[in-house]
Amino acid sequence: MSGRGWQAAGVTGVALLLIAGCSWGGHHDPPGAALPTGSPEPPVGSIDHPRPVDCLDGATPLPGSGTGSASATGRPWSPPGSPSPSPGRDDVTVGPLTLRGLRGLAGGDQGAHGVRNADGWHYLIGTSVRDGGAVTLTIGAEQRARAGLEFGGSQGMAPAPAVTFHGCADAATSYLGAFFVAGDGKACVPLDIRVGDGAPQRVVISFFDGECPA
Repeated sequence: MSGRGWQAAGVTGVALLLIAGCSWGGHHDPPGAALPTGSPEPPVGSIDHPRPVDCLDGATPLPGSGTGSASATGRPWSPPGSPSPSPGRDDVTVGPLTLRGLRGLAGGDQGAHGVRNADGWHYLIGTSVRDGGAVTLTIGAEQRARAGLEFGGSQGMAPAPAVTFHGCADAATSYLGAFFVAGDGKACVPLDIRVGDGAPQRVVISFFDGECPA
């Protein structure tokens, strides 16, 4: 499928999940996220307990196949392509993690890359993690009131300030999800990316807001 075809099909499909399943202003925590009274553990999806995005949330290549793929539970699934007109140039790669086309959203046709609902914009982003890596994404404090991460279907799709991807062992794992930006969907969003227990690396992503300060 061409990049434009994937955008149309992928944005439409994920839009049904995102718009039906979450609301920035009034969403409910996913099942299991609420804590018992008095528990010292932070809630799942918080800064101190990033929402896990596990192997079962993604897809890996079928054995012996160069093109097909299947989810970890065996269901057929097509991995996302890059929405960027120049694959690779606009990708963000840190360690085993690649966020496809994320740097290519500073301008152009906003509607070709996202879906709008009453709360804001959802930007569909294909993500991959190589060979069992664990990588945590955290929205910078400057934009947590407006931006969130919509990955991890097994834990719900409400926007979260932090998620941790856990790739499948011995395989590249592809995930489909979105970045959420409230209101008009235009913002410079700082993103802290941490591989394992290493120091975070900050990147600033422009969502249709022109050039952002580093």
